[in-house]
Amino acid sequence: MNRIYFELYSKSRKVTIYTIRFEGCPAAETDSFVNEYLEKGFFEDIQLIRRWLYNIQMRGAQPWYFRAENNVVAGPVTFSRLRIYCIRCSNSLVILDGGGEKKGQKTQDGAETWKAMKLMMAIDAKLIEKIQEKAIYYSDDLMTLKGELFVDI
Repeated sequence: MNRIYFELYSKSRKVTIYTIRFEGCPAAETDSFVNEYLEKGFFEDIQLIRRWLYNIQMRGAQPWYFRAENNVVAGPVTFSRLRIYCIRCSNSLVILDGGGEKKGQKTQDGAETWKAMKLMMAIDAKLIEKIQEKAIYYSDDLMTLKGELFVDI
C-alpha cells in the first residue's frame, strides 16, 4: 500500500493547485514529471503546460481548460506531445499528478499516460471516500483542502 500526500503546488486569487507526493519520495510527482521531460528534450511541451497552468491560475479551473479522461481530467487542451493528469475538484481547486508522452490517440496507447491516468482515477476514488467520511473537507471558501491530506492506495 502506498501513502500519497496532497501538497500545495501554487495558489492564486482564483485557484489553489495541489500536487501529489508518494510517501518517502523527496519530490512531488508534478515536479518529477517536469524535470524528467525537460531532460528528455520536451522544452516546448513543458512550456505549453506551464502556460496552461498560468491560465488556470489567472482565470480559475474552468472546465474548458481540461480534457475529460474517464473520471479525471488532463491538460493541456492545445496540441502537445505530453499529457498531465489531474483531478478538477471545482473551478477553484485542482490536484495535479504527472503524466507522460502521448503515443497515440488514446490514453491507453502509451504506458506512461495510461499509468498516470489510472493512478489519478484511484486517487480520485479514495479522495471521494475520505470526503464522504469527513476525513478530508473543503475550507469555507472552497479553495483549500483540510484534514488528513493523504490517501492510501
